[in-house]
Amino acid sequence: MDSAHNRWTCRDGKELPFTKWSPPASTLPRGIVICIHGLSGAASDFWPAGEHLHPLGFTLYGMQLRGQGNDPDTRRRGDINSHRQWREDLRDFTSLVRRENPDLPLFWFGESLGALITIDSAGNAEHDHHTAPAPPVSGIILASPVVSLRDTLRPPPVRNLLIRSLLHVLPSKRISLEKLGNSEVQVTSNTTHRGQMQHTAHYVKDFTFRLFREVDVLMRGSSAAAARIRIPTLVLYTPNDPLTPPDQIERFFNAIAAPDRQKVFFPNSYHLILHDVDRPAALDALSHWLLDRSPAPE
Repeated sequence: MDSAHNRWTCRDGKELPFTKWSPPASTLPRGIVICIHGLSGAASDFWPAGEHLHPLGFTLYGMQLRGQGNDPDTRRRGDINSHRQWREDLRDFTSLVRRENPDLPLFWFGESLGALITIDSAGNAEHDHHTAPAPPVSGIILASPVVSLRDTLRPPPVRNLLIRSLLHVLPSKRISLEKLGNSEVQVTSNTTHRGQMQHTAHYVKDFTFRLFREVDVLMRGSSAAAARIRIPTLVLYTPNDPLTPPDQIERFFNAIAAPDRQKVFFPNSYHLILHDVDRPAALDALSHWLLDRSPAPE
């Protein structure tokens, strides 16, 4: 890991950037939080958490996911060979961060797609023969996990059959969210996905069918993974999420095996809770949960 230039090398030799928020030098370190962003997102999406938590002694590392808008290989933006690559990257990055911070509690914080990757990595820590075992993690935070899609986002049967056929026949073919009909979803109280992406440098204009196939694998496997999650878990969700209805998130939450599990409901926000009207309450819930599970330095 090259912390001076905020880059690290994956197991396949690929270099990926990351963002880091460090506590003030005068603040005793309390814990580590690794942040995993969503589809067409970026590590910068976690700036509210970074600004709120680093004065409390937490160091935050924001991963830039392969296949998303800050992937240095522009040809691979919007594409992924397998969801296992995201799992491998998270585990390998965590191992590198752990080496630099061996004695502090470490947490994963995933938003949207990042929450799915977190669920997959935590739920398959001991039942995965394809990747190395996951390093010890003290807990996970899941913001707006896309464990299922609302019926309004599901294509009609004929179109769904066509899309699923293309997933297997033309996996590298690209399609935009606009063509899928999902670009106008309300992601905050006053912005849609399309409106927000028009102002971001990490916008990904289209995605391969293969990537959507792998996201679908993560969604379909989330309930089974929940039954294998035994570490402390915090779920942040809202009734207005345009992607996943609250009852599906609650069903997922009830399947989590960890006895230490907590859910916090934000009634006035949409999908991106950290960027909506409930941000202060969300940051307060986040910091209290982390502090309760991070012993004060002696």
